[in-house]
Amino acid sequence: MAKLYKICVMSEGHGPLTIRSFTTSLLGLKLAVIALSIVIGGLAVYSVYAFRTLSAFRDQGLELEIVKSDQARKDRQLEAISERVEDLDNQLDTLKTYEESLLLLSHDLNQKLGLPETAQLEKIWPALTSAVSWTWGGLDGQGGQNPNHTHPPAPNPAETIKGLHQDLDRLQASAAAIDLAMSELTAVLEGSRSLLAATPYALPMTSYRLTSGFGYRKSPFGGGLGLHQGLDLSAPIGAPVYAPADGVVLSADWSNNGYGLMVLIDHGFGLTTRYAHLSESLVSPGETVTRGQQVAKVGNTGRSTGPHLHYETILSGLAVDPLFFAPAAREAARVTATDRESQEPS
Repeated sequence: MAKLYKICVMSEGHGPLTIRSFTTSLLGLKLAVIALSIVIGGLAVYSVYAFRTLSAFRDQGLELEIVKSDQARKDRQLEAISERVEDLDNQLDTLKTYEESLLLLSHDLNQKLGLPETAQLEKIWPALTSAVSWTWGGLDGQGGQNPNHTHPPAPNPAETIKGLHQDLDRLQASAAAIDLAMSELTAVLEGSRSLLAATPYALPMTSYRLTSGFGYRKSPFGGGLGLHQGLDLSAPIGAPVYAPADGVVLSADWSNNGYGLMVLIDHGFGLTTRYAHLSESLVSPGETVTRGQQVAKVGNTGRSTGPHLHYETILSGLAVDPLFFAPAAREAARVTATDRESQEPS
């Protein structure tokens, strides 16, 4: 007969603790111990698995946070690049505006210089410097390309954000340099346009005969040599006299020094022009005149030997040969003088 074992177990119910007992054989007891061991082992394995699973989830969470942080950093970098690209786009718009203004300005200068409307800057410069050389010492240092400047090498395609920033640095530096050069060039051309408008590079008459030039000559009224401070342009009484440059009328009245009816125009930059022996003045003091506007009519007033216009250019208070400002008229006068010499008997 198998030996039985009595097992007492304390249990808690709704009232006080109670002791319950039951009997089992040795085999049953061994089986119970084995079952309990299996349960405890299973719980241990499950605990290890659960711990590893939780650790894996925690690691994945950290990796996800790192990925989110890295993505946020990249987003900030891309946003910064986007802002720089937008700034560069604005610079390019500015350069486009400069280009359009230079085109309009060059067309205006071409018209004033008598060049084709499509003439490029390299054709404008010689004509411009010739026309305004009386006050402009040349173009050195007045903008344009620096011969010692070397452009940075063309950037390689950017493979990283750092490369993109480097490319943008170079582009923005180039855009800034072009911006500066074009602004300087625009300022030079704008200043040239003002100076050109004030330069009398044509004579004030379209039909005339040059009877006396600038310089010392024998006085037509008797006596010795005297300085003739202008040009005598012979023409019929009433022939139109035009303003050779933009300016403001200083006076339009009779003079007391032999000039007769006289008009004096201030062109700025220290330059004035005088028109004497007129029959009629068509302007008033303080009036603004433009190149090509008729300001008077040829006459024979004052100390004069016949109908003609006496024309003077006065720079900083000193009389200067008007042909100095008018190269085309100077060349015509030279050809006329050569023809006269060739017609004289040897």
